[in-house]
Amino acid sequence: MKPRTLFEKVWDEHVVVQEADRPAVLYIDLHLIHEVTSPQAFTGLRERGIGVRRSDRAIATMDHSTPTLPKSLAVIDDQSKAQLRQLEKNCEEFGIELFGLDSPYNGIVHVIGPERGFTQPGQTIVCGDSHTSTHGAFGALAFGIGTSEVEHVLATQCLLQRKPKTLEVRVDGRLMPGVTAKDIILALCAEIGMDGATGYVIEYTGAAIRGLDMEGRMTVCNMSIEVGARAGMIAPDDVTFEYMKGRDRVPQGAEWDSAVERWRGLQTDEHAKYDKRIVIDASKLEPMITYGTNPGMGMGINGKVPGLDSLDDFSQQVAFEKAMLYMDIEPNEPLLGKKIDVVFIGSCTNSRIGDLRMAASVFSGRKVADGVRTLVVPGSHDIKAQAESEGLDQIFRDAGAEWREPGCSMCIAMNGDNLEPGQYAVSTSNRNFEGRQGKGGRTFLASPLTAAAAAVTGEVTDPRSLLFLLRDKAMARFTTLTSHAVPLTADNVDTDQIIPARFLKVTDKHGLGDSLFCDWRYHEDGSPKEDFVLNHAESQGAQILIAGHNFGSGSSREHAPWALLGWGFRAIISTGFADIFRSNALKNGLLPVEVTPEVHKELMQAVQLDRTTTITVDLLTQSVTGLGSLEATFPIDAFSKHCLLEGIDQLGYLLSFDEQITNYEQQRT
Repeated sequence: MKPRTLFEKVWDEHVVVQEADRPAVLYIDLHLIHEVTSPQAFTGLRERGIGVRRSDRAIATMDHSTPTLPKSLAVIDDQSKAQLRQLEKNCEEFGIELFGLDSPYNGIVHVIGPERGFTQPGQTIVCGDSHTSTHGAFGALAFGIGTSEVEHVLATQCLLQRKPKTLEVRVDGRLMPGVTAKDIILALCAEIGMDGATGYVIEYTGAAIRGLDMEGRMTVCNMSIEVGARAGMIAPDDVTFEYMKGRDRVPQGAEWDSAVERWRGLQTDEHAKYDKRIVIDASKLEPMITYGTNPGMGMGINGKVPGLDSLDDFSQQVAFEKAMLYMDIEPNEPLLGKKIDVVFIGSCTNSRIGDLRMAASVFSGRKVADGVRTLVVPGSHDIKAQAESEGLDQIFRDAGAEWREPGCSMCIAMNGDNLEPGQYAVSTSNRNFEGRQGKGGRTFLASPLTAAAAAVTGEVTDPRSLLFLLRDKAMARFTTLTSHAVPLTADNVDTDQIIPARFLKVTDKHGLGDSLFCDWRYHEDGSPKEDFVLNHAESQGAQILIAGHNFGSGSSREHAPWALLGWGFRAIISTGFADIFRSNALKNGLLPVEVTPEVHKELMQAVQLDRTTTITVDLLTQSVTGLGSLEATFPIDAFSKHCLLEGIDQLGYLLSFDEQITNYEQQRT
């Protein structure tokens, strides 16, 4: 047999009829129903005088129109009441199981399906909701359908479908601390745009995908539709089976063992060919955030909004200009520090217990910023109960956030939760279209960590700055530095000259700035030497030191970068650095910038001639600019660059491996 992909195996298993030049008749294993896209379908059945073919393969819930305020405060408008009553009537008449508002199992449709065990590998699953692709995380072929097709499935348990092409999105490597599954899918959206996977079913593969828990995998598959894909799938494995085991609607006992054995076959065969392939390096990803009016308009949180000149296509340029006008932001500017009004943590993308735990890790011990409204909305009553049993609700309340009842909430502004015109929100939902969260509302999509960080700071914030900046044990982030500079012409400046050995008798790394270049700066009586450059008035406040060749030679003392940082330097420009000094500097957030002798000479002469001359060091682009037309680049290894950009010291990085270290120790014993 020809090697097949995961998608092809599931598709082939469910084709009832395939006539030439006609769409396939595809059998549907599970039909998920909610109040918004189903009433007209049931009306159609009545008009035709037919019933539901397999009511045992359908379940329904109430989620889109339902308010998330406590019942004592909730107000349901007349239209929503009518929708909810109609769903109750339809389910009762046609024998469909309904998780209504009074059910302890009620919740968002794409949350309760996996939660209760309805969602299983190898199934075909549909719902009148575009984010049905969520269930593909289990190795199911799951996709959204329209109301007409809802009627088709109710009547025949089948759909007419043309076979999509296959796209492998391989995510290699390991996510860095503070980077989440949401950042993977937002990065894909930014890379290929809203239509980059139109006509395809995506299979997500690679070490980073395998490293996700099921909640993370659901987040990734959930937003497959945002790149135009028909569905997103991940092959089931032990992570899948462990999540499913014991849930009330999965097989039990011997049937469970048999099912797992069958599901293990749902892997793409060796040598099977995809129609298209995209590869992403997870280790290079950072927290993502959108800036425009569709999920494809996204960037790393430390980046800048692109300019119009970055787009070649005229239609993209028009859409970009329209988005900038709606969002009221400027091209070529960062979003970091952008003031926000509302934070929403919830939706079928990010409302599971792991999402809430992530958010709580940021909220714990902090307060929501003044003037920021924050809603935390669990995806189901099960999740709400679990969060409350863990005390997460109290963390949110203590911080000043609103702890709500389950529902779609602000993801779609039709239930009382919405933005006001002109408000900015950081949201963990899946769409940032114009008016999606309220007429005139402006949405930045992000992960639960990034959303929580925005809530407590009141502005767009890199969450890693809150997660890893442990007191006295981390370093400040380095992105772009513009400053006047201090010229130090001497070559081969060693660490004994940077800070003499007598100052090593300290127990604290702070406060060493006064001892920097001590023997050059001071007379024997402690008075400053007026001719030493650091004592010049023009040197005060400078954050860049232009040093001679081979700076930092000598001993391995880390006191040298501590002293330089203590004085106020953030970057040292030279034609070369001693290896030990370079390593110590990078570990402490001091950037060694190595340039060519020609560039160094031009910088040194310009600064000596005019001490007010400013120089810009941009770590993102690894460039040095200034003096009009001067632009030079400098080398730095990828890991050190990442740590500097994110303000993660190496201890903070090592601490992120605590679980793996513990597992290793247990294996050795």
